Amino acid sequence: MRSAAIACILICVAEGVRLKRRREYPAKIRCDGAALARIYERQFRELAGLRRYICSLLPLRRVEKIFEPGCGTGLLAREMMALSDASYIGMDIREAILAQGDAFVAGDAVRYPREADLYVASFFFSSVADPAAWLRRVKRKLSPGGWFALFAEYDYEATAIRPDSGFKSKLLDGLRATGLHTGNGARLNQVFREAGFAKLYGGMVHNTVERPDEKFLCMHVDRLPDPLPQIEWRIVWGIWRNRI
Repeated sequence: MRSAAIACILICVAEGVRLKRRREYPAKIRCDGAALARIYERQFRELAGLRRYICSLLPLRRVEKIFEPGCGTGLLAREMMALSDASYIGMDIREAILAQGDAFVAGDAVRYPREADLYVASFFFSSVADPAAWLRRVKRKLSPGGWFALFAEYDYEATAIRPDSGFKSKLLDGLRATGLHTGNGARLNQVFREAGFAKLYGGMVHNTVERPDEKFLCMHVDRLPDPLPQIEWRIVWGIWRNRI
């Protein structure tokens, strides 16, 4: 009994450390809900065309349950609820940014995936330590023949910075210090396949902005170069089905 109690305490401590890392940034800037909301809105706006295309490939009028892990402020949720009559549940571990309403649940979607016919996600996999193991759990919750639509995920390791002068290395180190897994974006085809999903569609886009988002960069790097370099982000997307 004593050893079991000690093990439980250690698990709780480890979980607390993990959650703290998700909420803090290496540049000592606290997780500002308003700042994160602005970053999410910018990302959402920049990828509107890709999102419309992905939606055109999904059976949004035929599914009954939609689940979104890492729903954040509910930007994608509002589109899903407007385009589909399915019941929608979104879950996010960060209560400070969680959208309001009965459709949104505070919780850890990595540990507690929900039953659904369609999973939708954006920029979620970088927070998953073992995406293949998580997808195997998702597979058990997803209906036979169910869909998983990844609207966007950064392939951080493929980020191109010009001129670089070591800034990419500092940025990736900062992202990893928050608990993000920067190599997951490049491995998604492999991990979906290993988990037993069949790929239907997918690809990548490159997102280059004239001026990088200083607020986002300052959360992860202590000192920014002047002038700021040009940053080209590689974003991957895909649609998979649960093999019956």
